[in-house]
Amino acid sequence: MTRSLTPRLFETFNAKKMSPAEVAETFVVPSLFHSIAGSDHCYIIGPRGSGKTTLLRMLHGESLMAWNTRESATARRMITYSTIFLPADELWASQTNATMARAAFSAQMLNSFVDTMLYRCSSVDSAGNPVHLPVQLTDSQQTAIASHCIEAWGLDAASPTFLDLQHALDLFLLRLSSSDDTRESPLGRTDALALLAFGIRVFNRTVQQPNHRWALLLDEMELAPPEILNEVVSFVRGGTTNLVLKLSMSPFDRYMHSYGVGKGPIPGHDFQTFYLSGQSRREIHGFTTGLWRESLRTRDLPYVPLSKALGQTLGGRDLTQSADCGALRGFLHSVAGRDESFRGWLRGRKIDIDALDAMTYNQRSANVRKILPLLVFRDALLRFEKGRAPTRRQRKKSLEPFTGVAAVTSALEGNPRWIKIAFSEMLKFYDQDEGLVSRGFQFDALIGLANRFEALFRVLPTRTESPGISVAELVDAVATYISAQNTGPFNADPQNGFTVDAKVPSDVLDVLVMGLYAVRLQRAAISTCLHPWTAGRQGISSAAWPRRQLE
Repeated sequence: MTRSLTPRLFETFNAKKMSPAEVAETFVVPSLFHSIAGSDHCYIIGPRGSGKTTLLRMLHGESLMAWNTRESATARRMITYSTIFLPADELWASQTNATMARAAFSAQMLNSFVDTMLYRCSSVDSAGNPVHLPVQLTDSQQTAIASHCIEAWGLDAASPTFLDLQHALDLFLLRLSSSDDTRESPLGRTDALALLAFGIRVFNRTVQQPNHRWALLLDEMELAPPEILNEVVSFVRGGTTNLVLKLSMSPFDRYMHSYGVGKGPIPGHDFQTFYLSGQSRREIHGFTTGLWRESLRTRDLPYVPLSKALGQTLGGRDLTQSADCGALRGFLHSVAGRDESFRGWLRGRKIDIDALDAMTYNQRSANVRKILPLLVFRDALLRFEKGRAPTRRQRKKSLEPFTGVAAVTSALEGNPRWIKIAFSEMLKFYDQDEGLVSRGFQFDALIGLANRFEALFRVLPTRTESPGISVAELVDAVATYISAQNTGPFNADPQNGFTVDAKVPSDVLDVLVMGLYAVRLQRAAISTCLHPWTAGRQGISSAAWPRRQLE
């Protein structure tokens, strides 16, 4: 029986909107987590939805203490520093000059620092969990810390307490754009991280932990204006020893131009860089199955392996595991009987389908297993008729290469937000009695996900005022080209990628940067290709593109 399920916690896809307990409850540990949690400066590079915010928030005390799995105790022992979480804010970039942008950044960062001081002085957090790295402060000690910070930060507080310190910072932000006095404040004239380092030293000395380390967790730093990013870059190279920075950024041109040049910090020497894309198939599979387990748990559903719920993908192990290759021979005969171009390829390679057993393992891998996914794809999408060019099949047949555990896992590429959205849609029509998601609902979830990102591309602006190709048109052109490569006369080595070289026009490079910044062009092209019979319907013909741009 199929039941529609009520949306729950796991359907909140952006970690910024979740409480610490909710972040911890749905956290699945990726392979890089323990490296990121180390005591060095680090940069987490990944596209939107790749889990950057979640990783940073899981280093924060409240999320860390709300986490209750086998890995959590190890992580808590490892993270011996106090954390200050600061998401990027458009307020920084909206200021009219660098001084005001720095002032806005400083005020918000120091407010988050006071939050962490308040947290560490508490016996339990807002959810009733124990505090990470707690300390005890007398009223006189809190007064002393607040007094020093009020003086150093140039604030006008009603009384020297942590709460009034925060009220003063809020008032400063409120008056930032309307008062000339705020522009003369130390918050606008002094290096922001120097102000934070001062507060850290005062707190550490007061609690008699002079060498205690703190970590500033800066999320979405690609949104920060250049003057703030430059301060961060300078600190990484020559900052104090009791403050480390852990930044998340989307992969676009600012990162490449800011680090490892001139006097900038160098990856591998001054900081560690962790990329949240390009994981191995094993890592992607493990992470995806972990999120599947969590999506079932948060809906109070019994665990069913992902491979059982989605089934196997046609063209994988189901056709190659037979001891006598019977299933594989039958499939190859069926395809060869309908596709003249494939029969010609077999003749050219002198491959006898009935003699597969005589091949060595390496010969069979190089000549048969390599082409099997492509054959399944073509057989599912194309209808071969004698004397006519291939035409598109109906939808029911076309589900086969895009459903099943291998296809779904590959399409989602280990992107946490994509995975959550797809599983959320699939589980709305989950058959609890059978523990299955039908092929049609799997396909619909992937197409719905692709359509969401395609809609984003349709509204992205171009970087130049003159008319030029848009991100959506470029994605359509690439998808049209790749679709033609795989659905034309059989080719065992279709061109399924392209190289961006010095000959690519500047307007195309701008569009590529815009696409990378938004989501990642490669994923969008793959998503568009999920519906290959409509790829390019609103774009330009692949014939309009020089081959060198698509090879």
